[in-house]
Amino acid sequence: MKVYDVQGGKIVNVDWRIGYKALDLQNKNVIVITDPPYNVKYDYDTYDDNLTNKEYIKLISDIKLITDKIIIIHYPEETMKYFVPALGVPSDVITWCYNSNLPGRHSRLINFYGFKPDLMNVKFPYQNPTDKRIMQKVAEGSTGRRSYDWFNDINLEKNVTKTNQDNPHTCPLPLKLMERIIDYIPSEFDDYIIVDLFSGSGTTLKACQNRGREFVGFELSSTYAEYSNKRLSNVQQKLILN
Repeated sequence: MKVYDVQGGKIVNVDWRIGYKALDLQNKNVIVITDPPYNVKYDYDTYDDNLTNKEYIKLISDIKLITDKIIIIHYPEETMKYFVPALGVPSDVITWCYNSNLPGRHSRLINFYGFKPDLMNVKFPYQNPTDKRIMQKVAEGSTGRRSYDWFNDINLEKNVTKTNQDNPHTCPLPLKLMERIIDYIPSEFDDYIIVDLFSGSGTTLKACQNRGREFVGFELSSTYAEYSNKRLSNVQQKLILN
């Protein structure tokens, strides 16, 4: 097990089912935010992405060993197929919609377990700013409307996207998406550690760093873990210089 200490938290290069015991996370206040492998036979060098349904459901259900407060992302069909048997019915769901050239793959569900998102924490611009009622709200100090339970203003990213060209991960989640998910967490959980069990190239961890949240990221691939360390260390240096 290799541990990288960076500003705000740790990146741990090991299977999370081993690492969480070493870090004693089951006895701490934790919220898991994770985007697990999708079990679609993708060719990872360190992980079998071709589990049986029973094996995959067991992998997801083991998250409850750490905490009952979980935010987990997947496609709608797979949420019903895997997450409901593993974790039960979510406390609440937010839908992330986006343009896609893949048939039937135009949205993912952000599933909340153990608590509900605070939709007032995320504001969007008013659609009718010249409406008298909206103008009155703005005059009274309102900065926008609260979030709905869906949004479509964040696009997919690939490692060929300009901001991700050095990223070894083929399909990293957008940083803006992970920052928004963190913003949805109610203030009563501000002191909870955010844990990503499949941290990949570190997008969730960087979002935590940007939001001032303590974090731990587990990643089985040494390539992704090393990239995450570099990515988050660069942020640390910029913060020090500023």
